[in-house]
Amino acid sequence: MTEKNKPPTPKTGRYHHDTEEQTTIPTKAWKTEYAKLTAERKTLNQRYLELKEEVKEAEKIRKSVYSILRQEQPRRTQDMER
Repeated sequence: MTEKNKPPTPKTGRYHHDTEEQTTIPTKAWKTEYAKLTAERKTLNQRYLELKEEVKEAEKIRKSVYSILRQEQPRRTQDMER
């Protein structure tokens, strides 16, 4: 038999129905896990959005503080010279 005429072996996976092991796909378990992971993703996404807002507020405060400090610094320099 030449290489071209050989039937595929079960190792290739092309003819799964020829193997002795018949498995079923656990769709119920997959759907349950999918629902659980989807709910977890929604919860985590909500928390992410809340934290994103907090960071935005903290950045505004930080910029304001640095702006005030820059305005104050020349005054301090002038006061020290006197």
